[in-house]
Amino acid sequence: MDIIIPENGILSKSQVSTFKRMLIRAQLQENFNKVLKKLGIKIYRNFGIENIRIPDSKISKMAVERVKDESSEILFNHCFRSFFWSTGFSLSESLNVDEELLFVSSILHDIGLTENHNHVCSSQCFANYGAVNAEEFLRQNEFDNQRAKQVRNAIALHLNPLVDKSIHGNEAYCLSKGVIMDVIGANSFQVNKDFVQDVNRKYNRKNFIKEIMRDFMIKSISYANYLNIRFYKL
Repeated sequence: MDIIIPENGILSKSQVSTFKRMLIRAQLQENFNKVLKKLGIKIYRNFGIENIRIPDSKISKMAVERVKDESSEILFNHCFRSFFWSTGFSLSESLNVDEELLFVSSILHDIGLTENHNHVCSSQCFANYGAVNAEEFLRQNEFDNQRAKQVRNAIALHLNPLVDKSIHGNEAYCLSKGVIMDVIGANSFQVNKDFVQDVNRKYNRKNFIKEIMRDFMIKSISYANYLNIRFYKL
């Protein structure tokens, strides 16, 4: 059921149908998990912001510097929040992840939305373009080729409402959930309110919805129309 958005961002009729089914499945799954949690059948691990470490490797620092130089503060904060939400889901579900891989995927996932890439992403899907661009950046800076491919795949899939971790790995699964949580609040019930408040305090959300809505309408072409985003205030 995975859809990698076409290069031009325009979904075919069959992809639209598949995507709508994915949206319905994602919402049903979220609601079902909420019920299981309320009944005490499904338990999510508790944690705080202090339990999440930002990797301090050379490539992690280079990724941060690049995004800091190329993006607005609003987009920069979104990328960091996405990392905290993504890692939060890995903790709440007790999933093993490559922390460095998840971090660079989170930080670089919206590189296609930055001004430097407007000339390309105004006419094609920013997620696909950003995935390729991130992979090239990592390879140029001596990141392992196989792990660079995993980053590319995770970024290319991050707009999907459902990502199968058994196929694409825990990092792609968590990145998709983290990014979507930051935009529409999906699955936020899995993490505690203090954690959400601490992250939002550190990486503020001011004007985020306004900017991301504008970028989606401009650079996601018809994808945004089918997504029917219900923007959410965390």
